[in-house]
Parts: sequence; structure tokens; C-alpha cells
Amino acid sequence: MNNENPNFGWRYTLVPVLKKELTEAWRDKRALLTAVCFALLFPAMMTAMMLFTVKEKVQKEPQVAILGGERAPYLANLLRKGKVELTEHKGADDRAGDHEQAKALLQQGNKVVVLVEEGFADAYMNQRAPRLYLYRDGGDSGSGAAVRRVRSQLAQGRQLVTAQRLTAQGVSPGSISPWQVQERDISTPSARSGLILRALPGLLILGLFVGSLATSVDTSAGERERLSLETLLLQPLAGWQLVLAKSVAVASLGWFGASLSIIALACMMPLMPLTELGMQHALTVQGILNVLLLLAPIALLVAVLQILLALRSQSFKDAQTQLSIFQILPVVLLTGIDVAQVELAEAWQLVPLLGQQQWLKAALVGEPLNLALVAAGTLVTLAIAGLAIVAGGHALRREALLSNC
Repeated sequence: MNNENPNFGWRYTLVPVLKKELTEAWRDKRALLTAVCFALLFPAMMTAMMLFTVKEKVQKEPQVAILGGERAPYLANLLRKGKVELTEHKGADDRAGDHEQAKALLQQGNKVVVLVEEGFADAYMNQRAPRLYLYRDGGDSGSGAAVRRVRSQLAQGRQLVTAQRLTAQGVSPGSISPWQVQERDISTPSARSGLILRALPGLLILGLFVGSLATSVDTSAGERERLSLETLLLQPLAGWQLVLAKSVAVASLGWFGASLSIIALACMMPLMPLTELGMQHALTVQGILNVLLLLAPIALLVAVLQILLALRSQSFKDAQTQLSIFQILPVVLLTGIDVAQVELAEAWQLVPLLGQQQWLKAALVGEPLNLALVAAGTLVTLAIAGLAIVAGGHALRREALLSNC
């Protein structure tokens, strides 16, 4: 099917078809819109998530009601010190009435209702352990933080009362508390920012797949259905040149989408409330440049694999379905490794995608890169891409290729 003319040098045949593929790829408004929208989506979502987190952190004091507070005035005074908006309500005459009244108070907007049971004062004075009931609505997202705040304040009061009772009996409080635990966080604001940046490699790699998906389907299965692929196969150029030109064009869009994501994130970071979360801006210009360079080889490999998969599909829609599944599997694998915190040996950095994930993490947080491993892994990625391009060139010679449509 391919009429390669040996009198034409590969440079004279490759450059025109490369220009043609790049022009068509970048003229596709749908593909560009997909790449840009996804590129801007997760930086915007990350900014919104941080703003929501800060809002929850600095939100006004939760409303807490104490039911039967007259049975234990000490508890009401203790809870007021816990940064809550406390209201007191008289308890009912029986346990069933207390239960119904607590439910009614929750429906009135209280996050937590503290119920002091009947007979609390007598049990407390006799040094027995009376019960407190905390009522909350598990479907209310704000009730969890309110319960933790109430529990913490009650725990402090319990420790104080225990120490007072032991002292009154002539026993040192330290006898039942052989040691004290104090937590000290030695992380720096830059290190805490790294927690966010370490989650980016998987999203950047997903951006490569999403940004190049529409173009890879259109330039392969789409051209086959429009019969324009047959015209290209009749031209005096080698099959590998055609696959290479299409791969470069597709990879340029995927790389553009992923690059736009990291640049947009860097631009949005000053808008993020990092200071309120104890973080600081940790993304540097050098880190961004390193990320852009590391993404280029894997963008080419992703593009050529997408094209080959689309060419072996039965139709345009079939190609879209297969590539949609294809783009999810590697990202799920990388995310699983990241979440499980699997420690991989250095040799795994030679494996495409796995290596890029590790390098991108290091580049984003400013850690030094092992240049020898980066160079070796990049060569492996480019070698696999080259083999795939040659295999695609041989596949274009098959007459059955055009009959799939």
C-alpha cells in the first residue's frame, strides 16, 4: 500500500507531512478545548478545596446545647471554655423526655447536644462515674468537628477532676500518669506544601492522556473513516515517517495540556490560602522547567500508543471507547502505588510512567534527581516509542487496515 520512493530523502518527505499533521492537530478546536479545560480543571479544584478547608478551619464557633445543665453547672462552665456557642436547656422529668428534647434541639441547628442524665450530681459527689450523652447528626458534615471539640474539652475537665481527687486522698496524680505525651511537628511550611505537590504527577500524566485523546482518534480512526488516510498511504513516504509525524502532532497537544496544568497551578498558588494552612509557595521556576522536560518523552510514547490502539479499532466510536479505558488504567496503577506508599527499587525508574512519576515528584518538591537514572529511563522510554513507531509503520502496509472501517 505504501509507495515509498527511495529517491526522496527522509527529511524531504518527513518535514512536509509533519507540518501538515501539526497544522491539522492545532486547528482542531474540540481537541484544544478538551486539553485546555482539563488542564485548568484540577488547579481550579485544588484552589477551591483549599479555600473550603480554610473556611471550615476558621468558621464560627459551632452551636452546642447542654440539656440538663442545672444538674452539673461545672460542665456548662467547662464547655464554654472550648470555643463553642453554648446554650443551656432544662432537662425533662424522665429519660424518654430527655431523648426527645435532644433530638428536637439537633433539628434546631445545634451541632451537638450534651445530655446530663438525671442523678448526675449525686453520682458525681459519691465519686461514681455518671454518664454524659453526646447527640449528633451524622449526616451533618459540621457535627464531626464539633463533637471532637466537645470531647477534648470534657477530657481536659476529667483529667483535672481526677487530679484533684487523687490529691485530696494524698496520692500524687503522677502515680497514675507515669509519662506525658506532647506532640511537636518539626516540618517546615515548604515540606508541608510538598504533600500537595506529590499528588500532582498522576494528574499531569492523566493530562497527557486526556489532552491527546481526541487528536489521536481523529488522526487515525477518523482519517480512515474519511478515506483521507488512504491518500496519505499513496504518497512517497515511509510508513514510520507517517506514524512519527502523527505521533509528534498528538504528543504536542498532550504535552501542551499537561504543561498548561502545571503553569496554571503555579499562577493560582498565590491565590491559595497556603499561609492559613501552615504552608508556603514551594513551586519554583526551575521545578516547572524540569517538569516540562520530563513530560516530553512520555508524551511521545503515550501518543504513539494511542494512535496504534486507535488504528486497530473497528470504528471511530470503538477507538474512543478503547482509548478512554486505556487512559484510566495507568493512572489507577500509579495512584494505587502512591496511596499504598510502595517503596520501589531504583531500577523501577527505568520503567516508563513509573520512572516519570518518581522524577516528577522529586522535581516538584525540589529534591535532587539522579541524572544517570533519568537519562537511562528517558532513553528506555524513547526506545519503546521508536519501536512502536516502526511497528506502526509496518502495520500501515497491511491492506486489512483500511477494511476495518
